[in-house]
Amino acid sequence: MRGNIRMCKLFFEGMYGLGDNIYQRPFLRHFPGAYVRTPWPELYCDLDIHCVRSKTKLHAQRKNEERTQYSFINLPDNVQRVRIGYSPADLQKYGVIGTFRKQFNINDPLEYDLPDFNDRYEGIPFEQRIAIIRPATLRREWESSARNPEPDYINHAAHILRQEGFFVISIADTEPDIEWIIGTPPAADLNLINGELTLTQLCTLYKQATCVVSPVGFSIPMSIAYRTPLFVIGGGRGGHNAPEILTDPEMPLNKIKWALPDNYCRCTMAKHDCSKTIAHFDDKFYGWLNESVY
Repeated sequence: MRGNIRMCKLFFEGMYGLGDNIYQRPFLRHFPGAYVRTPWPELYCDLDIHCVRSKTKLHAQRKNEERTQYSFINLPDNVQRVRIGYSPADLQKYGVIGTFRKQFNINDPLEYDLPDFNDRYEGIPFEQRIAIIRPATLRREWESSARNPEPDYINHAAHILRQEGFFVISIADTEPDIEWIIGTPPAADLNLINGELTLTQLCTLYKQATCVVSPVGFSIPMSIAYRTPLFVIGGGRGGHNAPEILTDPEMPLNKIKWALPDNYCRCTMAKHDCSKTIAHFDDKFYGWLNESVY
């Protein structure tokens, strides 16, 4: 099938999420000359891939399409369309990578990487040890309160990192009535929580940071691609967000540590009273720092 696909103009109707687009990248590498619908053309700038504007109204994606310096092209006629995405059943049975392998019909080894943009945001002291903190947020566009961890764990991790001498940067893309931080925002040396970073600046920060602490989200594939140590603080909705669903054994996972709730809820509901208590959090966090960061 794959050989026949490569004989025609192929248009992948890609997903909109930043993390999902990073997951798509290793597969698109196998289809030089193909077209992909994406709000994030930067992610494919070093591949022979033609990016087609998504025209989505999702706020972060729309913002990137409007301000990106990377080009989109018009979709030609007579393309073969391939829809990329995953259902709850796909995630539980195959995970993200397994599902994409079936949809792209790729069994070859995958290369997990991202371009090196070296686009430093002015005001970030890159000469220091930088720790990225991703606060827990909710989006009106796609609300999934169940998957968020207890914000106190993120805040405590930020406190420990500052005590350890890291320059902590909190990263988010909040917008009034659309996306907001849950609970008390984590204490940070620099707050860039209103979408100040362009995608190339965000990628540069993830590549050059010493470590990342984050809930489930794009931090997982981005940190893996840049080989940056990552501490994932789990919440609930594990039927969509468990480690084996969002990662794959062939990924370079040696610097990735998960702190999951003691009674990890594997529901698939966006709103559910999942148990989110993580015992011995400090031991797990310091263990990761000593094993993967220092």
